[in-house]
Amino acid sequence: MHCKTTTKRPKEIQEARNILRAKGWTQAAAAQRLGITSIHLCYVLNGHRQSCRVLNAIAHLPANPTPA
Repeated sequence: MHCKTTTKRPKEIQEARNILRAKGWTQAAAAQRLGITSIHLCYVLNGHRQSCRVLNAIAHLPANPTPA
């Protein structure tokens, strides 16, 4: 049996995750577009690192021309 722990993400992080999904970006493609590593983006989106700059950049991403 696999137990899944759920933790409440901060509102800003959940919004960033929703924006990426709505605009058709994968984490890898968004990281490349933002000029950061996918690992760094993953840490930010999972709440392990704080980065207002990355969250702000995600909010201003255009729709992905080649959606995931």
